Amino acid sequence: MIASVASLAEGLRSSGLAAGDVVAILVTNSAEFVIAYHGVLAAGGVVLVLDPRAGEQEWNSDLAQCPAVAIIVESELGYRPPPPVPTVVRIGGVALDDEIPWSRFTPPDRSGRTDLLPIAGGARPAVLMSSSGTQGRPKKIVVTHHNLAAGLVQIEQVHRLSPSDTVTSAGPLRHIYGMQMAMNAALRAGASLVIGPTRFDREAFLELLAEHEVTVAYVVPSVLAEVAALEPPSSHALRLVVSGGAPLPTAVAVKCEEALHVPVVQGFGMTEAGCVSFTPDEGERSVGAVGVVLPGTDARFVDPASGSDAPQGQPGELWLRGPQITPGYLEGGRITGVHDDDGWFRTGDLAVLGQGGQLHITGRIKSLIKYKGHQVSPAELEDVLMSHPGVHDAFVAGQPDSAAGELPKAYVVTDRATSLEDVRAHVAAHVPSHKRVRVLERVREIPRSNTGKSVRPPALRVFVTGGGRGLGREFSRSVVAAGGSVLAVGRDHAALASTAAAVADLPGQFQFRLADLRNAAAVETAVRTGEQVLGGIDVLVNNAGIAGPLGPAWQVDAEKWRAVFDINLIAAHQAIHSALPAMTERGFGRLINIVSRAGLVGWPGASAYAVSKAALIALTANLYGELRETGVSVIAFDPGLVDIGITRAHLDRGRVGDPFSDRVLDFALRKRENGGFTPLVDAVAAFSSVVMGGADQHSGEYVTVTDVLGAC
Repeated sequence: MIASVASLAEGLRSSGLAAGDVVAILVTNSAEFVIAYHGVLAAGGVVLVLDPRAGEQEWNSDLAQCPAVAIIVESELGYRPPPPVPTVVRIGGVALDDEIPWSRFTPPDRSGRTDLLPIAGGARPAVLMSSSGTQGRPKKIVVTHHNLAAGLVQIEQVHRLSPSDTVTSAGPLRHIYGMQMAMNAALRAGASLVIGPTRFDREAFLELLAEHEVTVAYVVPSVLAEVAALEPPSSHALRLVVSGGAPLPTAVAVKCEEALHVPVVQGFGMTEAGCVSFTPDEGERSVGAVGVVLPGTDARFVDPASGSDAPQGQPGELWLRGPQITPGYLEGGRITGVHDDDGWFRTGDLAVLGQGGQLHITGRIKSLIKYKGHQVSPAELEDVLMSHPGVHDAFVAGQPDSAAGELPKAYVVTDRATSLEDVRAHVAAHVPSHKRVRVLERVREIPRSNTGKSVRPPALRVFVTGGGRGLGREFSRSVVAAGGSVLAVGRDHAALASTAAAVADLPGQFQFRLADLRNAAAVETAVRTGEQVLGGIDVLVNNAGIAGPLGPAWQVDAEKWRAVFDINLIAAHQAIHSALPAMTERGFGRLINIVSRAGLVGWPGASAYAVSKAALIALTANLYGELRETGVSVIAFDPGLVDIGITRAHLDRGRVGDPFSDRVLDFALRKRENGGFTPLVDAVAAFSSVVMGGADQHSGEYVTVTDVLGAC
């Protein structure tokens, strides 16, 4: 390894690299990455790490922001940098005439002069790294040689590796966690470093642990969550599992310790500050803590509101001073400092120092949810959610609300059989009322950043037939108000345009397209349009319907009957048929058929409507058998008789002397007087819950508002 690093350093120097020149590295987790990283540093260059999972546009942007004199690139990534990069070192594949093959700089004989390796370090920039970008556009962070060296010494005071250890990292080596805790620390200790594939695979990871007799594994919480869900390996050599990069839910840590029979510990750090705290190898551990603040690091806990130190035992913003903290960000070719006049770096994280000096991270200032004047920590709610046996992963964020400011909203990954109301009740039993989860959405997965941090799942993409008036408009409004994206289709341009205007100021998006839903080809085209406009369809809502012609059933001719069935049933079936392939391929989706049994009660002239809706209920039940192994749910949702749409029209018009119309009015009046109407707010709330997965456990069933909301 040392000879390879020296050979690369010598080759870079001979190609014209001067001290302080930037060299970009676009390489996946591999031995080549380790050699490239240290070879550039040994040559006196500055490493610019590029993300292999990004794309050409982002790579070009990084190179424009941080001009590099050379780039070391892995051929399999298919990137050929634009000018003016003068030197390209290509790993694998065929190098062009103006490129240098990796083998020329790292020959098999590894004849590099190791006596040339010592270089001046100190405050010189060593690595340019990207911030997480969770609070805005990623910035380039300057990490100096002194930052890296001091950080390794600090870590060694509480956590030691030895030459007999075999270390692996399930995260990218290009990030500060994998770089300092796994790669550099292992090399410093003389330990063996086992490099797994860049893309994590849980079965392959467990095989790697056993095959190479790994003793210390550095992982992120999402990896531990997957490992906890598997059968534990029959044998392994692990002595310690370290979690970092994101908060570790207590329930996941406990499950992994029980499965692997080894300690699972945490640390806390950030790209700007390296490792800040770690759980010592010796001494007691505190549940939920991220260890003790590393030696040589000063910490303050400041009340964000007053700017004064927070009372002992109360959370405050974590301020830091220490030798591992970056001098600043690279902006416009200059380094802009991150410290105040007294040298403090403000992390933006809320933390509290517990018993025994154990540090607890309670959230981030910018991510705190403001609910009716109360501050709610997403991290606290995520920890409670993960303690529910049916919840496999969770993410909490604020949802804008005109009355409360923000509503605590939880995205959860669960088994289909798990009721979201049970999850909601579980949280309510463990937190004060103002911290309760107000909105729940079941998702296929919680996305992760490159560092393993969970991020908000994308907005729901909902395709609605109808949406121009009545319940369809209210249903569309509820999705847009929750930040979702809606594409509504129907024949009435004026009605759809009116809905668009009514929801224009809400946080989500609403678009519409005209389509004659009586035509199967038009429905097929509408669904394809929805997939293009929305980028895919998560939820299909078959809402459009014809209430049936006014007049006694015996006056309804075959053409009118067919029109009712075309809209209520045939169009719904065609929409399902068109949307299903993409949903089943993704392994996630919801089909919601809006149905009603009101016509069976007292509307003889609406018999075609009643029969077609009954057929839609039967279709829902039949589809369940075909879909139950696909991850796609199908629900027949009955919002009940609501004082809106055709019902409202009859109540407003009153008696008109037509026997059928007057009978409909009598029926509506009786239902209203006897409390048989469903409050609109309940119908919409139940619909919103169904859209977000609140009835997935009832897939294939006929579901009412009461079934969804219960006693809530």
